[in-house]
Amino acid sequence: MKNMPQAKNLTLALFALLLSAALLSAQEKLTLEQAVQKALQSNPELAIDGPARAAANSELAASRAGYLPRLDVEQSVLGGNNPVYVFGTLLTQRHFTADNFALPSLNTPDALGNLQTRILAQQNIWDFGRTRQRMEVARLGIEMTDRGHEDHLRQTLLAVIEAYYSVSLAREALEAAEAALQSSEAIVKQAQSRVEVGLAVEADLLRSRVYLASARQQDIQARGQSEFARAALNRLMGNALDKAFGETASLTPATYTLPAEEALLAELCKRRPDYQGLQAEVRQAELEVHGRQTQFLPTLGAFAAWEANNPSFKEAGGNNWTAGLSLRWNVFAGGSDSAMLQAARHRLEQKQRQLKAMESAMALEVHKALIQVRSAEQQVQAMQAAEAQSQEGLRILKNRYEAGLATMTDLLSAEAARSAARSALAEAIYRHRFSFAQLEYASGILSPNSAAMR
Repeated sequence: MKNMPQAKNLTLALFALLLSAALLSAQEKLTLEQAVQKALQSNPELAIDGPARAAANSELAASRAGYLPRLDVEQSVLGGNNPVYVFGTLLTQRHFTADNFALPSLNTPDALGNLQTRILAQQNIWDFGRTRQRMEVARLGIEMTDRGHEDHLRQTLLAVIEAYYSVSLAREALEAAEAALQSSEAIVKQAQSRVEVGLAVEADLLRSRVYLASARQQDIQARGQSEFARAALNRLMGNALDKAFGETASLTPATYTLPAEEALLAELCKRRPDYQGLQAEVRQAELEVHGRQTQFLPTLGAFAAWEANNPSFKEAGGNNWTAGLSLRWNVFAGGSDSAMLQAARHRLEQKQRQLKAMESAMALEVHKALIQVRSAEQQVQAMQAAEAQSQEGLRILKNRYEAGLATMTDLLSAEAARSAARSALAEAIYRHRFSFAQLEYASGILSPNSAAMR
């Protein structure tokens, strides 16, 4: 019995500790920076780029093989009574005798078996830059892979920003829906009380109940949108779709300093990895044209071969070797070389025109993004005023309705206006923040440390 107070105190202390831990967990926040870092580490789309980079490096290593000799080993087992085959095989086996000159033996020889081993070596001496051109194409492949990865990083950053603020927007919509639901429930109770004392008609109560049903429907819809928004952010961060994470930041108005459009356009081509990737494709097309032109030039190579011919695995035979130089020149191939060269030139022209088209498209993208940021900023200011006015209007109409100076229709309209103004303000702030991120994305300056992340 003496230990009862101590046990009770220990239980209370443990309960307080657990309660504090629960409250601390509930207060944890997920910052935009944390969401971005998690996505950069675990995003499933970014994980695709690793094998592509490794494949490009392997292709570069394969292109260097043109400078190194090639060595092949051939092993074959042959048999037959073809006179030419038998005569030549006997010579290479070093088993040819004077008896083999007999006419019956020459014309109708006995079948002969041969175990042949060949070692072949080839070395390219000069190919007029074909191997060098293949290596340059492989290096450009690595550069294009790197530029593609940089562009995927930018796309992931933009997607995380959109998903992060979508979670905040969905939470704001849910809070507005819950507030509207609570307000509509209070209006129903107030209308019922006024009907009971004869200060309102039954139609007021019916209208308030219809509004309550609509508020419940909006609350259910807002909960679904919030769940989906959190699942989308989880996927970008590489988490399970239903994993719980801390609350995202509230949608508060932001102030951004917009750079001049001329300054953004001046360095645009140097900052956009997708444009630089297209430039690499143009250079690759130029190399393709050069490579097709070299097909009309000869190649000089050296070769050597060592050969062993044995009657069987147990019997020894003879061996021989050959070596030499070869000059190969394609004089005519049915016009295919000329046609492929013309096709390469057309593809180069296509890439060059695509580059020009992308330059104008990027300039328009930046111009559009600037307009959207300015428009969104003005919408935020307008919605802030509208939301404050709707709050004050609702307060005044509630007082007038209680005094019998306003109808239920007026009160419900004011409540709907307040809820719509609150949602519109959150939507405007969301568009303002995301449009600025789109501006940085279009300008090529979006990064984990850029202004859109703050």
